[in-house]
Amino acid sequence: MERFENAVEVLKNNLEDAILEFRIPKPRKAYILLKPERHRDAISLLLKHIENAELSTITGTDLGNEIELNYHMACGGTVTLKNRVPREKPVIRTITDILPGANLYEREVFDLLGVIFDGHPNLKRLMLPENWRKGEYPLRRDWEPHANQEIGSTSEETSQTESAGELDEAGSIINVVVGPQHPVLHEPERFSFKVDGETVVDVEMRLGYVHRGIEKAAERMMFFQDVFLVERICGICNAAHTTCFCQAVEDIGNIETPPRALYLRTIIHELNRVHSHLLLLGVAGHLLGFEALFQHVWRDREPIMDIIERITGNRLMSGFNTIGGVRRDLGPNIVEKARKNVEEVRKRAKFYNKVFEEDPTLRLRTEGVGILSKSDALKLCVTGPVARGSGIDLDVRKDDPYAAYGEIPFNVVSYKECDTWARLMVRAEEVLESLDIIDYALSHIPSGRLRVRVQRKQPEGEAVSRVEAPRGELIYYVKSDGTAYPYRVKVRSPTLANLVAFPEIIKGSYIADIPAVIGSFDPCFSCTDRMVFLDTQNGKSWHWSLEEVNNSKNRIGDLNGS
Repeated sequence: MERFENAVEVLKNNLEDAILEFRIPKPRKAYILLKPERHRDAISLLLKHIENAELSTITGTDLGNEIELNYHMACGGTVTLKNRVPREKPVIRTITDILPGANLYEREVFDLLGVIFDGHPNLKRLMLPENWRKGEYPLRRDWEPHANQEIGSTSEETSQTESAGELDEAGSIINVVVGPQHPVLHEPERFSFKVDGETVVDVEMRLGYVHRGIEKAAERMMFFQDVFLVERICGICNAAHTTCFCQAVEDIGNIETPPRALYLRTIIHELNRVHSHLLLLGVAGHLLGFEALFQHVWRDREPIMDIIERITGNRLMSGFNTIGGVRRDLGPNIVEKARKNVEEVRKRAKFYNKVFEEDPTLRLRTEGVGILSKSDALKLCVTGPVARGSGIDLDVRKDDPYAAYGEIPFNVVSYKECDTWARLMVRAEEVLESLDIIDYALSHIPSGRLRVRVQRKQPEGEAVSRVEAPRGELIYYVKSDGTAYPYRVKVRSPTLANLVAFPEIIKGSYIADIPAVIGSFDPCFSCTDRMVFLDTQNGKSWHWSLEEVNNSKNRIGDLNGS
């Protein structure tokens, strides 16, 4: 019995008294409404009986008098467990004690919808600024932005400084990081590190500084307009986002996408993956001081960008997918040129795979660094290359095939070393697998239409869609109320899923290892442009850029002696 069918049977057999509604509208998609507070029992059952079961995300939806919480469990498909709480007093028990990976998801729902998760170890803001008005929750249906009004007031002194607490009796230090973002930062996410000599003993993350309110904006745009909106969530993963969104809308509207369009989606999707992985492998060389590797990998990424431009007309924002199919076709000349470029890149990718596998300096800097065990990876619900680098062979393309992946042969790459080197090797080998997928798809594209005609209005309903983006599982939840505008659009990118593991694996590492470990996660923001360091012996606090972290002169011993 497959994992999805097994998960459904386990819930039916053990929670019959708790199930209020049960639906399987599409293959490998189950929606189960439970009695209040029975979500913990359902999740515990899935974790116990289903191998490699993980929580993809939690979606909160304002239904008027109630707020519905959807716990999307990945079990070879998606099992969505629903609980509802009163809108006036939305309180529900946390699941972080049984599944620590839910930490950031519960904080997100608390921040944006005001649901209180009783027993959460650190229930505080995740996305919104600290001075956001209390009692205002932007994802509630009746919330409206305040025209020409600032969110709140923060004194210049507070916003420009960071303070470190004094040593307590146990000798520990509380580091309070308060502050706006400097214009020179690329993407101003923040990590606040506590260090003891050369060793990192703790780290605190602060997200949300580039939160753009896309989920709220999606509610006020038509389905077709939202395709262009979600594409701009991530430039590199643009095809993954549009594929995932379009699939959800197509499920709601029972729209049959033509087979040729499914193959074309697969091709552009895998080109995005090769582009992303080569970019990250080059950046990894840069972070480790291997500048020649950085330059060469980025040079050999250019043929992939050329293919994307030939197919879509753009190097980055492809504008390729649409609801019901794709916008552009491939002619014989483009197919021939693309296959030649794929072969050129394959030769170089094999060489880079050998470099990461055999170069003694690379292995010295990455082996045994940033350990994330398989058991911890499952508890923290990491995804993509981060999970596969810890021996978990989860891949949406295999576990829950979409587009043309059910017809294309390929292997899921995984490593059991559980360290930074393993996470980089997964990406290096996945480049080769992706090139094979592209070549196969180009050779086997079926004839037929590119898209079908789709009405602006979609029927009432809901759908969960998952794809394997370059960084891991990307999941969308879309709800329709029968109009041309979505009632709710929820997006969970893989970076958010993986970030919860970073504080756990960086503890005990050296300061010099921070860039390599962060790089192996391939986060979707320049989180290490500015880092706060705190020496737990003397309470001294300072900032370093990536270049300063990598500089051998910047060692705690030297600083203490100066």
